[in-house]
Amino acid sequence: MSIGSIRLDTKMLDRIAQSLDRNTDQVLESAAYQVEAEAKARAPVDTGALKGSIHTEKKKPGLYWVADGVEYGIYQELGTHKMRAQPFMVPAVEKVGRYIYEMWGRLFK
Repeated sequence: MSIGSIRLDTKMLDRIAQSLDRNTDQVLESAAYQVEAEAKARAPVDTGALKGSIHTEKKKPGLYWVADGVEYGIYQELGTHKMRAQPFMVPAVEKVGRYIYEMWGRLFK
């Protein structure tokens, strides 16, 4: 691309732009499944229902949800006035956050 007498070489930016959607979705999918695995490893176990209900769902390209499928999961995560919190999802996201940061860095190399 040329602007006046200045010529810009945009080959690398063009390459990144072409692969951005596909690469972004791959990074997010990988991160979502890592959060799922980490949450399952951290989930408190009584009957195993909470741990067994944690799943990843692709809502649309670039949007993944990791959730539990039991009604009491939120109370385990946050606690109640009668029960202390036993967080499993937030710590999983925090741990995988470091991985996400590294993957985004690789995406733009």
